[in-house]
Amino acid sequence: MRTHIRICSEGMYSMNQTAMSREELLRDSVLLPHALTLIEEEARALSTSKDPIRRLYIAAAKVIDVRLTNELAAVRKELQQRGILAEKIDIDREEARAVISEQLRWYIREITEELQRHHSN
Repeated sequence: MRTHIRICSEGMYSMNQTAMSREELLRDSVLLPHALTLIEEEARALSTSKDPIRRLYIAAAKVIDVRLTNELAAVRKELQQRGILAEKIDIDREEARAVISEQLRWYIREITEELQRHHSN
């Protein structure tokens, strides 16, 4: 059992003590690297922008990158502990995009709430 951010059947995230299913672990082990690539590409694109607020966007992208990396490490560790070998998963492109988008939205919402709490102190 570990704390893990995951999408529930309703499409909302939960932060519960849950044991992830084999399928969820495999799905995350495949999709998290794609989410990381997306964030890294966006940060690179922002670095060439002249927009003065780009530094804030890049900083947020770095925070998300670290959190996704930590989540991926935890997923890989869990796969190894359970003796689950990497295998092909069946997920269509639209579902993959939706899952990645929801993960990124959750991290953005989390960072925004942290900034708002910090500002109100």
